[in-house]
Amino acid sequence: MAAVPGLRSKRIRDAIISATVRIVAAEGVAAVTHRRVAAEAGVGLSSTTWHFASKAEILEAALAWTADSEVMRIRAIADRLGGGPFDPAAWAEELGDWLVEQVTTERESAIALYRLQVELLGTAQASDLHREWGEGLRGVGARVLERSPSTTPELDVRLIVAALDGLRMGVLSSGETDVEWIRPAVRRQLRALLG
Repeated sequence: MAAVPGLRSKRIRDAIISATVRIVAAEGVAAVTHRRVAAEAGVGLSSTTWHFASKAEILEAALAWTADSEVMRIRAIADRLGGGPFDPAAWAEELGDWLVEQVTTERESAIALYRLQVELLGTAQASDLHREWGEGLRGVGARVLERSPSTTPELDVRLIVAALDGLRMGVLSSGETDVEWIRPAVRRQLRALLG
């Protein structure tokens, strides 16, 4: 049975994006070329140029993929913790676990995320992407905090996102390997903000 053309095209595009994330994480943005991405993805050079006309387009797609992955992961936590009353301890545990994963088993994607953000800073496409990313996270946060005693849920979500982002960036930048302190730090942060 032959592969569906649209599905095959999506697989190739996904392979290109995934390869780009790996290259950016390991070697930096300067290492990204159509030829290098094609080799890493195991696809023909013509596939990279057909899907992405420029290096900037490949980088934007990689940033969008990492941002979307983050929103989907946080949304999955919200879905799992469900429709009961807001439980800051449960949220602190889940977010602490997620953050530890970000700086350990998902380190490659997290490093690529920051490198891509810096590289694309100020471009119109990246600004739109950041806006959508922030709206996605704030949308999940608003849904979660509607069941909390917070009187400023939008501000609280922004503070929580900034705190988690700062912790993640600090660990990745320092190269720390002992990261168990992250879980109590997240618990303390949520308790301070949300009671």
